[in-house]
Amino acid sequence: MPSKFETLLLVALLLEILLGGNGYLTQVGGIRVRVLLSAVCIAWVAVRLLSSQTERLPHQIWCLFFLFMGVTSLGILVGISNGNGMDLIANELKPLLYFPLILFFAHAIRNQADVERVTRLIVVCGVVQAFAYLAVMAAVHSGAVSYSTVYLFLRESDEFIFRHNPEEEFFLGFFYKGAFHLSVAALFLLLHPVWKNKWLALIVLTAIGLTLTRGLTAALILSLVAGVFLMPRKRWVAVLLFLGGLAGSVFLLADPLVYLQRSVSDEIRLADLHTILSELDPSMLLFGKGIGALIGERPRIEMNYLEVLYKQGIIGLLPWGALLLVNFLAFQRVRGSLRQQALVFHLAALFVYFATATNTFLTGSIGMSIVLISTVVLLVMDKTQVLEEPGPKGFACTSDPVLGTRQCT
Repeated sequence: MPSKFETLLLVALLLEILLGGNGYLTQVGGIRVRVLLSAVCIAWVAVRLLSSQTERLPHQIWCLFFLFMGVTSLGILVGISNGNGMDLIANELKPLLYFPLILFFAHAIRNQADVERVTRLIVVCGVVQAFAYLAVMAAVHSGAVSYSTVYLFLRESDEFIFRHNPEEEFFLGFFYKGAFHLSVAALFLLLHPVWKNKWLALIVLTAIGLTLTRGLTAALILSLVAGVFLMPRKRWVAVLLFLGGLAGSVFLLADPLVYLQRSVSDEIRLADLHTILSELDPSMLLFGKGIGALIGERPRIEMNYLEVLYKQGIIGLLPWGALLLVNFLAFQRVRGSLRQQALVFHLAALFVYFATATNTFLTGSIGMSIVLISTVVLLVMDKTQVLEEPGPKGFACTSDPVLGTRQCT
């Protein structure tokens, strides 16, 4: 059982991750609160591991942790041997240092009560962001607040990306990096058996569409399509209706001129792809050019998988492939009343992997945390056998051997 301190740490960290974007909005002395919280979490894990009272973690967690540490260490050595700048190596390691949080999540999420707490946080934070975004957009487009006021206030932070109409001075919408989790919340609202009010899902989907973000919209659609084939009860009609509503909000409410601006970013991605393919050789394919290598003249590129391949080779992709494999196998083993909940967490991980095809989510705290939590939750569900048994006077009872509880309804 996780301690109260672990639970408090988990809630604080999740609130910061789910609401804080990349974490630059909340800093103390120039250091992001997310970094401070993560450091405390890792330190607490170290204390627990040195304690004789610590509970054993699933062997999959340790395998993933040591595989990641080994592959990352190899990438550093290759980078140093190739003369990559130490400042570039250090900058690339910063987001990767969130991976050890898998040990903390495995300590802090141990039973169904913890799973339900995580679920509530994901949904509530997503709904809050959706209402906040729609309220700002309504105020701007109704004239209650001027475009310039909002633009000048938000552009001070790199957390916000504005969608401009090239023929007008005003913006049509903006993307807050924390809005990545809107899509995760949408999956829970659409498919999780606890959340019955689907109108909340429609509000979140509308907010997603109005951010005018192609990559996340496409990733969400692919995740829902995957859910159609994986869900135990084929609720595909309702899912497709919401997909239609999402597509409509994008293509009917959005100005097509915004999408014309994306041609520049598409050209940059094509140039990056050409650079990688032109330098590809057997050694690079296996080991890469090392962490900190420049791709052309750029230290980072949007196509995350190709970046990892270029810098760490096929070996560098192994931890991320293993993480997805463990996630999928744990999901496949979950049966009974927990199956539908497990599906949502697996789809949340798939969403991150789909979105990472065009942006660096998986190797950063925003996307990585969702996959790590999803994997830990599915392992917990795999070990939690919920048994249905007859109760007194015809009541149906559910027993959870991990929690040691029995509830009759």
